[in-house]
Amino acid sequence: MTIRALGGLLGAYELDDDPMILEKARQVGDTLSYAYADSVSGLPASWLDVNQKKGDFTPSVCIAEAGTVQLEFKKLSQYTGDPKYAKIAERASDALENGMRRHQGLYPSFIYTTTNKYDNTSSLSVGAMADSFYEYQLKQYILHGGKENKYKEQYVAATEAVKQKLVAKSKSGLLFLGSWGFNETIFYNEMEHLACFYPGLLALGAQVLDRPQDLVVAEELARTCYLSYKVTPTGLGSEIFTFPESAQLAEDTTGVHYAPNKYGMVPKDPRYILRPETVESLFVLYRVTENPKYQQWGWDIFNAIEKYTKTDIAYAAYVNVYDTTPENNWEDSM
Repeated sequence: MTIRALGGLLGAYELDDDPMILEKARQVGDTLSYAYADSVSGLPASWLDVNQKKGDFTPSVCIAEAGTVQLEFKKLSQYTGDPKYAKIAERASDALENGMRRHQGLYPSFIYTTTNKYDNTSSLSVGAMADSFYEYQLKQYILHGGKENKYKEQYVAATEAVKQKLVAKSKSGLLFLGSWGFNETIFYNEMEHLACFYPGLLALGAQVLDRPQDLVVAEELARTCYLSYKVTPTGLGSEIFTFPESAQLAEDTTGVHYAPNKYGMVPKDPRYILRPETVESLFVLYRVTENPKYQQWGWDIFNAIEKYTKTDIAYAAYVNVYDTTPENNWEDSM
């Protein structure tokens, strides 16, 4: 709701300068603020009854929820002149940063809403439940015009921790972003499409903070994300792809078995649900490096989306990127 409704309205206001749009954004911001009204920690409720104007607090909240309001709320304060939205966002940021955890710069996917302790049994990942939290560290620094060094420091610490703990190399030599589970007892040699935003984030950080070493990692990770599209018959990327330890057939979430391709990739979840992360990263990398290959890679993906997901009325999610019969694979999903 925050990034799509409030963020969308703020983006529209920036383009159109219509005070009616800003007023609607303020109304949405006021409604969302009720998710924080009864919070003892500054962390939001996961669910909000907009009629009762009351949040429904669960024992824990994922960091992508609590850490993906700051840009929108702070921008709303900038435009309206009312600091209350920024204060809500800042309090949530502080709760996330000060929460008790094992690693400096790396955050479990869930944090308890009353104790401010992280749930160490939840995954360490830049994928689902965590992704945009890491993105907003750098972008808050940019939003504040480089004047809030704490966000720079948080981003740098997180980047170093991610490179040390989550970036791995497959037997075929591809860099990928894995995850830790079960109290860091199991490392998963798989990458979510959601994590393919991270190469673009690294590239942006490399440019803004003059960290050329991060650009090298960004380009390698982006290649892996692009190859997850290129290796499929449709040219669409899997929701999750994995790098099995052996060359034996691997089973996906639907019970189908696949042999690893020449890059050692196997789909774990063969859906393509119109995710934008890979193309986002390719766009940023082209802007940062001016290398035309990123334009070509983006064009390849665009053409695959047009060919296989476009229906008469809209674009559909695709059930199995290894099946080239669109009519059997279209799915109405948001």
